[in-house]
Amino acid sequence: MLVIRNVRLHVGSGGGLIEDALFIADGERVLYAGPAAHVAAPAGSTVIDAAGRFLIPGLIDCHVHLCFDGSPDFEGFARGLTPAVAADLCRSNALRALEAGITTVRDLGGVGTSVLDAAEAQRRGAIDGARIVTAGEVLTVPGGHAYYIGHEVSSTDEILGAIRSLHNAGARIVKLMATGGVLTEGIGAQQSAFSPEQLAAAVTEARARGMRVAAHAIGAEGIEAAARAGVDSIEHGCFLSDEAIANMIATPTWLVPTLSAPDRISHGGSGVPEYARAKSAEVLVVHRGSFARAVAAGVRIAAGTDAGTPYNFHGGLAAELRLMHDAGLPLERALQSATREAAQLLGLGEIGTLEAGNIADCVLLEDDPVENVAAYSKVAAVVQSGRLVLDRR
Repeated sequence: MLVIRNVRLHVGSGGGLIEDALFIADGERVLYAGPAAHVAAPAGSTVIDAAGRFLIPGLIDCHVHLCFDGSPDFEGFARGLTPAVAADLCRSNALRALEAGITTVRDLGGVGTSVLDAAEAQRRGAIDGARIVTAGEVLTVPGGHAYYIGHEVSSTDEILGAIRSLHNAGARIVKLMATGGVLTEGIGAQQSAFSPEQLAAAVTEARARGMRVAAHAIGAEGIEAAARAGVDSIEHGCFLSDEAIANMIATPTWLVPTLSAPDRISHGGSGVPEYARAKSAEVLVVHRGSFARAVAAGVRIAAGTDAGTPYNFHGGLAAELRLMHDAGLPLERALQSATREAAQLLGLGEIGTLEAGNIADCVLLEDDPVENVAAYSKVAAVVQSGRLVLDRR
């Protein structure tokens, strides 16, 4: 058993901060997380004295690309990426995320089977790092956004066949490129891709196989079509219309804003292709405004960084949470977006809160994240599946 005492606790299920708390993990599961009064540490436990630090559920990054390392020319890097290098990057980036307190990541597009292979290796206990839930390859129209790393499909039958193949290969998510994007030359970021009928058919097929659906959607038309089709999440959502927001609330559909992606392209450094820099500048300001409107309207928010894109390095969830807070997300909702809401989006009911019986993923912080958004960058210790994997105390 693992015990953390003398700790201030955010269980993550509501109820606020517990000032004098005790946390007990029995194997990989939470045995107890609550007030320390009248609860004793079981004999023989490994005991950690938190010295008044703050314990929260393990963080979840809902949008990463483990095959990529933040190189400024995303497409150029992708075209030269070998399976061996991709495999190494999956391992190192999953570990880098874990060291930042991110115990689970949702990978939304890699090269070939590299991320699927990494996820399977992790399930066998062969590699460490953040828990990987992956889409494998993205689905895009011929010559569409990210075609250079995606599975190109043009008809409904091809879409359904690709979903079946990905499911059989171990993918748990379908990633649809519903619009153009910033990192593909010659395609407008707001340009729509799949038809509404194709999006709806893809969602139906995915649901039948127990898969979640994420839609890369930047332009208003593509966002609205994806939301009406019933996708689980809109990724980016830069040009949100009132209709799209209403549809997302009614469904409900999560928004994974990835504010870090255009911010890092615009401010990260040199070497980003001019087409990508120009499109990023186009979406940067309106993106934050759309996000603020979504927050005010009550859209469900899950945190994701788009890590792996230019200058957007893995383990950077703290920066994303700061950007979301600066754009209007209250600190309590910011914490939920990276824990409980993120877990619900992924369909992983056993993580996201520190309730008894859940998987024991937690992060010890030097400061209270509900009082100071900078707290996420001050990780003192990380526990994953009941095991202390990082200790900086």
